[in-house]
Parts: sequence; structure tokens; C-alpha cells
Amino acid sequence: MSRLFCRCLLAALVLCAFPALAQPRPFTVHELVRMEDVGRAAVSPDGRTVAYETFGPWDQSSRFDLGPRSNWTTGRIHLSRMDGGPSRLLLADLPPGQVLGDWSPSGRYLSVFGFNAGRWEAGVYDVAADRLRWTGLSPELSFEGARTVWMAGDRLLLPVRPGRPSAWSMRHDGYARDDTEGRWAARDGGRLSVTTLETQGGVATSDEARPTVELVMVEAASGETRTLARGPILDVAPSASGRYVAVLERGEGLPPEEPLVQLAATWRSRLRLITVETGASRVFGADRDVAANLLDWSPEGDRLLVWARRDGTAWRDGDLWRWDADTGAADPLLQGRLDAIGARPFDLTMAIRATWMGATPVVFAGLAGADRRDWYALERGAPVALTEPLAQPTPSLSAVASDHLLTVADGAVWRLRPEAPADRLTPPDLKVHSRPAPDVYAPQRQQLNRYARRDWAPVFDDGGGAWIVSGHGARRVSVPQPGAHWWVEGTATAAIIERRAQGVTRLALEGAEGAIDLATANANFADLAFAEIVDVPHQDRHGQAVTSRLFLPPNTPMSQIKGVVVAVYPESRATSWIYDPGVFLAGLNPLVLASTGYAVLWAAMPDAPAADRADAFARNVDLALDAAGATVPGLPIARSAVIGHSFGGYSAMMIASATRRHKAYVSWAGPSDLAVAWGEFQATERSALTDNLYFLYRAGWAETSQGALGGPPWAKAKTYAAANVLNRADRIADPLLIIASDRDVVPMSSGELIFSALHRQGKPARLATYWGEGHWNYSPANMIDVYREIAAWLDRALVKETTDPGSPAGIARSEASFPSSPPP
Repeated sequence: MSRLFCRCLLAALVLCAFPALAQPRPFTVHELVRMEDVGRAAVSPDGRTVAYETFGPWDQSSRFDLGPRSNWTTGRIHLSRMDGGPSRLLLADLPPGQVLGDWSPSGRYLSVFGFNAGRWEAGVYDVAADRLRWTGLSPELSFEGARTVWMAGDRLLLPVRPGRPSAWSMRHDGYARDDTEGRWAARDGGRLSVTTLETQGGVATSDEARPTVELVMVEAASGETRTLARGPILDVAPSASGRYVAVLERGEGLPPEEPLVQLAATWRSRLRLITVETGASRVFGADRDVAANLLDWSPEGDRLLVWARRDGTAWRDGDLWRWDADTGAADPLLQGRLDAIGARPFDLTMAIRATWMGATPVVFAGLAGADRRDWYALERGAPVALTEPLAQPTPSLSAVASDHLLTVADGAVWRLRPEAPADRLTPPDLKVHSRPAPDVYAPQRQQLNRYARRDWAPVFDDGGGAWIVSGHGARRVSVPQPGAHWWVEGTATAAIIERRAQGVTRLALEGAEGAIDLATANANFADLAFAEIVDVPHQDRHGQAVTSRLFLPPNTPMSQIKGVVVAVYPESRATSWIYDPGVFLAGLNPLVLASTGYAVLWAAMPDAPAADRADAFARNVDLALDAAGATVPGLPIARSAVIGHSFGGYSAMMIASATRRHKAYVSWAGPSDLAVAWGEFQATERSALTDNLYFLYRAGWAETSQGALGGPPWAKAKTYAAANVLNRADRIADPLLIIASDRDVVPMSSGELIFSALHRQGKPARLATYWGEGHWNYSPANMIDVYREIAAWLDRALVKETTDPGSPAGIARSEASFPSSPPP
């Protein structure tokens, strides 16, 4: 007798025998919008104190124009001793809205951020004096790299835009609206309201002034400020000595390169060096374009690692350069001996990984034309492969010391040294993995090329127990525990670990003598009922073994499941973050969807050539759905619908044009015309083009990234035609719910086009447009309503009016209102 059969039988018996027995309340969208969170943690330089942040319920945020950062308005900062002393609330006399920065080099100060009188502002907290001083400056939060950073001497560097709230990531959601409204107001008052964009030779320019950033240095002790640099600053990095600051700036416009990748830069990046004492600056090669993903100073000696190419050449033709700030000497380190880019990824420069091992540069690279890549030490002779004995080297490093590296690979921790073979530091019977918590505040460069300077590595065993590994061996910090886990911060003797089980998130100080909870988020989730997740193994259309995942609605007998909703997204592997109850997922959340009474099948499916997508996607969904029916007897696979978000929304519409098997479809933020998706500007960019000039982002998506159409529309007209939903609208017969937003990267017109096409043919469709939202919904009311829209649409298509006498409440179902349509 299967476990699922027993589950269904037991549920039916309980409902019949004990009709008044209370069932655990299901996890719904109402719980989702009330989710709390824990944030970053930072241990002081002396290892004695930890600062950490917590965030209140999402729906208690004071504003939602900040997108995913809206809950920053509920933030609180706490301090606790690493020896287990009591925690205390920092800035208790201020309202919520505090965000944690970093410790100063001395450990006396903390950078903090908050909404001071509604304005995003940086402050310096003096731990010894228990005093906060606001700087009066609104710092940049750039995706490219510029962020607030400490330098030697307890001096804080702030990139700011004069005269306005400057954080691009915040302006993208809220302040772009203000730009638009300001232009409308100018028109209303009879004043000029125009933006211009011109292209010549593939270089786009505007009549508006290029955005200017000032790099301001704040003395923490006195609060005195000084402007070090001014210009189109993209990124900053101070040297370890504090004598120099590397400044990366936007240079001349850059024509598109072939092939066009999604994150292709539309300008060159120029590097200059500021001498802090005098303010003097030097340029790193007037004709050298510097990659935005690497600015790494040596721990001693004031030498900088960058990747640079000469103007007019490809990134592959560049080199890893060592620039000596004292002498001005610049040396290329690879000179064609190694390939640091490898196979073409999303953005070529994102593949570059390099840092310093003491005075020795190290790089993750491979021999030209080879698939394998290793960490190499670049000493005076030939490069030395440090990870050669490892079966699967990774670009991650757990620790960087003066004479060795620590990396986690092949289930073990390895010490890498130029003069010795790779040394395994964990015993053969201990399998470990690295689980560092992502720094959600770090820009792209720091996420890719920031390495912990220490001589120990934090890891977890398969049971979730934490270990600290060094050259002296492996030492257990905490015992195995169920649930998900991440290393947030720590020392060589104690750990700050985030653990999540049943949606309850705990931030704990863990050490050999036990664990102390610092903060708990979503404690009430322990009493909720979440969907039961069932693995569905099957073969995809290529005959490859894959696993889809089925989410069975909680507290629902098999006979009462309304139907099966197949969630689609090409190349999806249904990874754990998609369905972790403690993850705030503002997009398509299968746990929430299951709470509406439907089984949700997250289908593992490969992508397909553009000309064959409709039939290929439909075939793969058939395989997953049939396998789910075989795995779970009684599952109502005859009552199925297909739903998708983003590229999944596109896929859902393509499937609708290829099969009549499913009763209804939902496309959320799905592009219907890939030529429109290729070239239409994003709403948040139209009024502030000079801020980013990223309009080729969508063209790169269509040509070489997810769209994979192979070129622009005029060069691949037949491919675009075959891959366009709009061109197949005559083949769509079953009801389609279209969900769109006016500030989405997927143009709102995509939803309007397919709606108009179905309306023209007299076919059933509904268009729900959420105003002010982007690719996901962040307003709590909009988050709740989108699931109401989806559930109501599915009910109309899949459910007839029935009342199950075996159900104590009698589950009323709405009558399906869609007439059956003939095959197209």
C-alpha cells in the first residue's frame, strides 16, 4: 500500500469520523504578504560582536515603490556579543527603516542606512558612544558596483548624486515615476518636456547631461566630508593601505558587439587612480576598456588586479593586468597562456574570477580550447595549476590566506598551495558542502569577486551540521539539524547560521557549547499546513531522466483536488528555492497556488529550438503530467491547466497553440511578440535613458540568451515568425488569462497584443493589468489579487458545481462558464 494511498485514506477517515476536528490552516497568499525576514549579519574586526538586521511583516512596509527592497522600511538593527551575551536593539529611539552596513576597520563604527525624514540616507553609528550621526548624503546602490565602503583610518566612501535621492535600484521602481510625472507637469505648465536619443555608428547618445556621481569621503570621528572625485562614476575600490582609491567611470559609447549578449555594455569603462592625500589622479591606459567585474587590491603593496582590453578588441583578447599604484607599472599576466573566460556565458566578463594569495595573483582559467578550468597561481614562471588533482574544481573560494587558498570541491575542503599538491583537510568519511548566504546588498562585482581573507573555511555536512576547517583539521561547530541552512558570518570558533524549517527562519549563534537564537522570523509558520511535495521521476522528450515536483494541496483528500495546474519554465529543474516555505517569492509561488485547492506540477523541461517550441513544450508537459498520474493514483490529470511566469508565460501560450489537452492557460508577464520584446524600451527607462542606456538588454535576451533566436528580427525573420505567439494566435482555442504590468521589463503591450488577437477571433481571454508593478507584484493588495484572479480563472474552466457529501463543509465549486470550443 503506497504512502500516498494511506495519506488519502487517512484524510477521508478523519474527515468522516471527526467532522469538527480542526485542520491546520493552510499557507495562503495572506501569509505570504505577512512574511518576516532576517537579513545580513556582520562580525566586528575583533570577533567579539555581531550586528544583524531583522525585517517586519511585508505588508507593514511603509511604502512599496522600492520593489523587493520595500521591507527595508521595517528594518531594525541589533547587536549581540559573540560569547553569547544578550542582544540589544540599536537605534531603539528611531522608527523602523534601518539597514545594516559594515564595520569600520577599527571596529568602533558601523555604517547604517535609513529613511531619515523619508529620504534614503547614510549614517555612522559610534558603538562606544552609542550615537548615530547622519551624513546628510544619499548613497548610490548601483548594480554595476558603486556602493558605500570603508577604507583605512575609519573613513567612509559614499558615491552620491548631488541634489537628488540617488540610489538607482530604488529609483528604478519609484523615482522613475517621479521623472515621468515631472515631465508631464512641465507639459501641463506649457514648458518643454522632451527626451532625445540619437544613434550614430551604433553608439547611442542623448541631449541630456550624463549622470554625475560624487565620491565623498566621510571622517567617522569628526563627520567632516571631502569630495575625492566627480564624474560618471560606476564603481569604487579603496586600497588596503587607504592611500589610493580606484575609480571606474563610464567612458565613450560602445557599438554593439557580435554576438550580442544580454548584459553587453553600451559604453567603455575607464579606470583612474585617486591619491587620497593629494587628490591627484592617474589613468590606467587611455585606450584600455576595463571590465566592471574585477577591481581587486592586494592585501599589501597597493597593487590592483583588473581585466582590460584595448579599444576595438574583444573581451577575449584582453588580459589580466597587475597595476602598481606606487610606480604606475602595469603588467599583463596571462599573455595568451590561459583562457579566463571559457565558454560564452550570459555576459563574457562575468566569467572572470581572480584575486590575490598574499602577493601572488591567482585566476580561475583553463588552457585555450579546453573545457576544464582550474585555479592557477601566476608566479614569475609558468602558471601553476593549484586544483589539478580535483575532479570538479569550482570558481568559488572559501578562504584566501597569505600563502594558500581553501576551496570546497568533490565533497571535501582542499588547501591549495603553489609548492605542494592539493591537500584534503576533511576526512574521507565526511562529505561537506559550502553554503554561504548571499549578500543581497552586494553589487555584481562583489558577488563574483570578493573572497574572505582568513585561514579557515565554514562548511556543512549532509545533515546540516556546521564545521570549521583549517590546516589543523575539521572541527564540528553544531550538530546536524533538519531544514535548509546558510553560513551568514562567523569566526574561527563560532558561527552565525541561518536555518529554515517549515518556513520558520532562525538566525542563531552556534558554537561547540550550543546554540543561541538571535532572531526568529515567521514563528507562526510552524502551525501552518504546506503542500505535500512529491517527486515525479520521468524522461523528458530527449529521453533524459528528470524529476518534476508535484505540490498536493494541504488538508485535501484526493477526491477533492480541483485539478492539476502544470507550471512551466524551460530549463527548469524545480530547484528548492522555488518551493521553500520561508522564501518570499513575489512571482509564481506553487505553495500559494496549491492552497487554492489545485495540485501544482512544476514540470522539469528542457528548452527547444525557436522553430519547434510549441510542439516540443507541449510534448514535455504531456510526459510530466502522465508521469504524475502514474506516480499518484487518482490525481485528476484529465482536468489540467498550464501556467507560467515570464519565459514560462511565453511557454504557456505556445503550448496553448499546440494542444487541446488542457482546459485553461495563465500567462503572467509572458512576451507574445518576440520582435516587440526585442526592441521596446522598458517603461522605467524611457524618461531617464542616460542613467543606463540598457535598451540592448532585451535585444541580447532575444538574440543569444533565453530567446535564442540567433540574431535581430530582419536577419532571422522566419525564426521570429515561428517563435511568436502572436503569429499562432489562430491556433489558441482554450481560455487564456493574461497578467501584465505597466512597468515590466516584458512590455505591457505583449499582453495587449495577444488579448486583441483573441478578442478579434471571439475566443475567451481575460487581461489583468497591475499598475505600478514590474516583473513581479510587490503591493500586498496586488499580490493577493493576482492569486484571486488565477484561482477564479481556473475554477471557471476546470470546476463544475458539485458538493462532496464526504466533506464536512461541502466544498462549493463555481459552474464553469466557458463554452467548449472546436479545434482550431
